[in-house]
Amino acid sequence: MDLTTFLIRLTICFFLSILIGLERQLRHRMVGLRTNVLVSIGAFLFVYLSFGINVSDNSRIAAQVVSGIGFLGAGVILRDGNKIKGLNTAATLWCVAAIGTLCASGLLVEASIGTIFVLLSNIVLRLGSLFIMNKIKANAKEKYTIRINCKKDKEEKVRTNFAKLIDNNELVLNSLERSEITEEEIKLKAVIITGNPGKVEFIINKISSNPGVVSITWEHEKVSKTDNEDSDEE
Repeated sequence: MDLTTFLIRLTICFFLSILIGLERQLRHRMVGLRTNVLVSIGAFLFVYLSFGINVSDNSRIAAQVVSGIGFLGAGVILRDGNKIKGLNTAATLWCVAAIGTLCASGLLVEASIGTIFVLLSNIVLRLGSLFIMNKIKANAKEKYTIRINCKKDKEEKVRTNFAKLIDNNELVLNSLERSEITEEEIKLKAVIITGNPGKVEFIINKISSNPGVVSITWEHEKVSKTDNEDSDEE
């Protein structure tokens, strides 16, 4: 191939990778503008080499580029507790390398279309995933365990007032247990599931002022469908 063809393809590869790199840089990702451009140009040069020398199979170098980018992508993937960071960055690097190989192969239109879809994935689909995650977080509940120690002769009134407060504040009473502490004192153990901790605090403050209530203790824990899932962060 002549030098003009090389320059045209390399220039297009350069600007396409800049588009993806800018999106990464503007969002302060760990792999930004220069790295994305360099990966794309490197993939381009290696694949273009296979067209500049006499080889029986031009795809052999491209195959090595794919595996090489796999090692590079693995270096940006980090695990932080139950969270995995860098997966999207590694996938973007992989796509940038693919765009470089397409440009080197002369598939410039295909490379341009691929760039558009990478940008759509990182911008539009990101907004969609954030919307979904926000909906999941909005539905996340907390389980409150409330223990009320009260006088035995006041138990019925305390329990009735407690039930009314639960009902009036539209909370879910998961369970209510009763046990005797002494001959004169009773413990009520209630489990409430809600996404509104303010209402729980309101109920605790109200019931603590009831005659016959000796003490109140409570604790809470998260209840979410996504507790055991790894989070895929960029």
